[in-house]
Amino acid sequence: MDKDKYIKLFRALANEERLEIILKLFREGELCASDIEKSFFMEQSTTSHHLNYLKNVGLLDSRKQGRNVFYCVNTKNMSEVYDGFLKEYFGISRS
Repeated sequence: MDKDKYIKLFRALANEERLEIILKLFREGELCASDIEKSFFMEQSTTSHHLNYLKNVGLLDSRKQGRNVFYCVNTKNMSEVYDGFLKEYFGISRS
């Protein structure tokens, strides 16, 4: 992964609202966008922006069911990115 992708990913996690969304999804599992919006008292547009950002950097997966979009943490990708970062920049392998 190139440096710019790592920067985008770490920026995503550096935002308090996005980090809280990730933590909530990690703890509770899959949730629909409207439930996330209600949990954090955010506007729909703000919630949508954060969810799309997190999905675009590979931290979330989504699926559509009817009119609802459900999100969950992409733990496999998070683990691969973390392992890749440690190996590429610090020479550390968790295997």
